[in-house]
Amino acid sequence: MFKSPVAKGIIRWLAQIAPAIIITFFVVTYIAQFTLVKGDSMLPTFKNNTILLIEKLTQRFGTLKNGDVVVIKIPEYLDDKKTYAIKRIIATGGQHIAIKDGYVLVNGNKLNEDYTGGVAMGPFSSIHNDLTVPQGHIYVLGDNRLPGESKDSRTFGPVSTSRVEGRVVFRLFPFGELGIIN
Repeated sequence: MFKSPVAKGIIRWLAQIAPAIIITFFVVTYIAQFTLVKGDSMLPTFKNNTILLIEKLTQRFGTLKNGDVVVIKIPEYLDDKKTYAIKRIIATGGQHIAIKDGYVLVNGNKLNEDYTGGVAMGPFSSIHNDLTVPQGHIYVLGDNRLPGESKDSRTFGPVSTSRVEGRVVFRLFPFGELGIIN
């Protein structure tokens, strides 16, 4: 079909690289991908420019649970045309969430939130501070609870689980903090 050695070389090269491109597309779309933290809403857990690995199988085949850190798609609530946000699941469908005196209560029990660095929330007025999370939704908060540092469910309410892009499982950078995320 192709008589030119250059054309044959290009076809051979494409035949070798096409499977890698297809596999990469499949992995990034359905299994796992890297993401970059932008901003300070997850301090002290994740600093700005931290590189994370997210897995995409849990929300498809498993169950998201309280404490999981997830990447969610909520562009209508984010500044600077960001599309995704990284937040921690505080409550899931059917659970009652209340924020009182700077602390979070789930089903009436005060959460032990070591990941906030001991910082209680400042005053925050919202219709989303005392509610039962609808089925198929999650209530998420940034770990940085200082006033104005995190746009989360206090601002936009519970998030549909269909907006979850993946669950954070591993920190890749900075290298000094490399490790599995619990």
